Amino acid sequence: MGRRRANRRASSSALAIERRAERRWAFRGLLALTIGLAVSLAAATYLYFEAEATLDAWLSGRLGVSESTIFYAAPRRIRVGQRLSRERLLEHLSRAGYTEWSKTDDPQRRRYRIARQSVEVWPGPQAGDRFPRVRITFSRDGRTIERLTDLETGRDLESALLEPEPIGSIARTAGASGDSSRGMRLDVEYKQLPRHLVQAIVAVEDKRFFEHTGVDYLGILRALWHDLRAGEAVQGGSTITQQLVKNILTGSERTLRRKVREAFLALALERRLSKEEIFTRYVNVIYLGRRGGLSVYGVGAAAREYFNKDVSQLTLPESAFLAGIIHRPGYYITSTPRPEVVERGLRRRNLVLDLMVEQGYLTPREAERARRAPLELRFRAGRPGAEVSAPYFLDYVQEQLAEWFPTSDLAQLGYRVYTTIDMDLQRAATAALTEGLERLDRELQRRRERIPPGTVQGALVALHARTGEILAMIGGRNYTESQFNRATDARRQPGSAIKPFVYAAALESGEHEGRPVTLADLYMDEPRTFEGGYAPKNFGDTYLLRPVSVREALARSLNVITVQIAQETGYGTVARMIERCGLPRPPAQAATALGASEVTPLELAAAYTVFPGGGQRTSPFAIARILTAEGHVLRETTPQRAEAMSAAVAYLVTNALQSVITEPYGTGYAASTLGLSALAGKTGTSQRSDAWFAGFTPHVVVVVWVGFDDNRPLPLAASRAALPIWIAFMRQVAALRPDLTTGSFAPPEGIVEHVVDPQTGLRATDQCPEKRVELFLQGREVTDVCTLHPGQPVEELPPLEVPSENPPLPPSVEPPPEELSPKARPLRVRPPSADR
Repeated sequence: MGRRRANRRASSSALAIERRAERRWAFRGLLALTIGLAVSLAAATYLYFEAEATLDAWLSGRLGVSESTIFYAAPRRIRVGQRLSRERLLEHLSRAGYTEWSKTDDPQRRRYRIARQSVEVWPGPQAGDRFPRVRITFSRDGRTIERLTDLETGRDLESALLEPEPIGSIARTAGASGDSSRGMRLDVEYKQLPRHLVQAIVAVEDKRFFEHTGVDYLGILRALWHDLRAGEAVQGGSTITQQLVKNILTGSERTLRRKVREAFLALALERRLSKEEIFTRYVNVIYLGRRGGLSVYGVGAAAREYFNKDVSQLTLPESAFLAGIIHRPGYYITSTPRPEVVERGLRRRNLVLDLMVEQGYLTPREAERARRAPLELRFRAGRPGAEVSAPYFLDYVQEQLAEWFPTSDLAQLGYRVYTTIDMDLQRAATAALTEGLERLDRELQRRRERIPPGTVQGALVALHARTGEILAMIGGRNYTESQFNRATDARRQPGSAIKPFVYAAALESGEHEGRPVTLADLYMDEPRTFEGGYAPKNFGDTYLLRPVSVREALARSLNVITVQIAQETGYGTVARMIERCGLPRPPAQAATALGASEVTPLELAAAYTVFPGGGQRTSPFAIARILTAEGHVLRETTPQRAEAMSAAVAYLVTNALQSVITEPYGTGYAASTLGLSALAGKTGTSQRSDAWFAGFTPHVVVVVWVGFDDNRPLPLAASRAALPIWIAFMRQVAALRPDLTTGSFAPPEGIVEHVVDPQTGLRATDQCPEKRVELFLQGREVTDVCTLHPGQPVEELPPLEVPSENPPLPPSVEPPPEELSPKARPLRVRPPSADR
């Protein structure tokens, strides 16, 4: 009995101990749960207020994208009487972001209206007074502008400026990392988006977008389950709102912490902005592939780049395609639409159409009709895969801007950067260089050269001769494969393209046989060894073995005579002349006369501006003006010119360089097929590695370089490698910008004409069997009379007609109106009969 009571007491005591332990564990569990909940609540509160602060910074423009800075081409000037078809005008308006009036009634949009023989152009609200509302009336055949009318005043105009097309943008697309990305971006408003585009994006990216509060909890749980099974973050469950904050605010790392922060930011963002505002911001920043070396951001730019239309005009199949490529654009679209890529795009588009049917946006019949439509990518600006922008030029522009602004500031301040590039000429330059290099590939293959196709490189630079505006710049044959800008950074030997500066120094101060050097002086073309054992050779090691005039020596590009002229003038004098023209000062030695020093194509083009510029070198520039987001002028460029030589010396060299093209023996004679009245230039071939042609009219200077990046030999002369590209481009310049290829080289004061005997280079007599008119510097002209044919000196020629004043510089850096200089007297030059 006592034992049972003892057992009961022991059992009761153990039970009490057990119950006390249970209560302690329950208390501890409750305490832990309370602490956990408190910590979670505190963490959630902290994360939410952190998200609110982050959004405050973003929405106020202190973080991430506020506005992208946009780069524009030069404005386009149109004139009464200009040859411009209505189709080409509409192409420009489309590229500049204009929409046909019948397809939009938004007064904030750039619009145009087509009538029977006219087009009315209504610029956007930011255009200002520089771009008037104008009616452009065409001739009956639609190929010539007959009349320009200001729509506000009713006045007739002689010319008008059209808004430029955007050529690129830069924006911070990842606020947390601070990275900036350059590309094409054209922001749109929600009301511009077609209903089926909104539905397609929602169907494939976030089907509950208009229902949830920023976070799709089922989607997150599903993604977390897959992450836990894989042991790492492998799947997203992000809503459109989360994708927006990820793209702009939090970077792209795939971690649990990132997912949590995304969720809180999405919740906070949904409280700040409407669904329409969130969706609009999202479709303006999403990455949608690459075109012409630039990234494409947003559906506005994608509609322009891939379908060559405004986003409001997208069809259902096109909208489904754009929605489908969001998650992997590089897989579904490439610059060249290969069959397998097109097939992928079709499958993805059709999947989106199926999702739209499932979610009730389309009927099966509507989807089937859209599914039968082919995938037609109409890349902007021409043939599929064509370079549609100016990537090398934009790199150069950003290098210039880096000296003025930090890149991060530029990305988010919303500036409008107006450049000097003429996109019509840029596209023509791209085509000329691409086709020219492909032709060289084929020729090298025919020669059985062991050079893989695509290896030979090239560059082209076009400058306005009087202002220095960079009108076109190509830095290589394929920007995607190589971003190295050969137009601005490749230093190569110019070879004979340096000779005009040698001859300029000689004509300015050189002496030959005790008399001033003139274009009529004669030199023997034969092998010769100079001081230090230097023995240059003519191209091909061929010699005329007869006296040759200075003019002919330059036109034929004779090396031995050029070195002799440089020696007589003084190598130091030649080096100083080259430096005065803006090139790096070379060593004062014989090889300098044949272009042994190194220059870039842009430097050489700028140096050549001294010849059409009347002896003044014009500094090249790429940025015309920069405007703030409010439209205030932040910076503006004016032409900078510096005297390098007298106008008379520049004119003499220019006239001699015309013989390079006009005379059958000239190395640039092939360019005479252009039929332009005023054209001059010079070939250059250095060590058989580099081929150049530098040529100009009174208004434009164009330099072409062809060669290899590794300096391997180029088995072609400049006349066969670089000159054909130059000719192809200039033919398009004449068609697109006749104001750059008309006019003449007008003689300045200080130029006189005399009749000379080409056999002696002396003043001709009435007994000389051959005579020609030659130009001289006044005070340095030939005075001796021909003794080979004694007789009476030929009667003096009347003075040259000299313009009363040189045409003034344009008041701004816009493409200037046509400058027609008074015509100079025709130069009556008859080459020696022995050269025919």
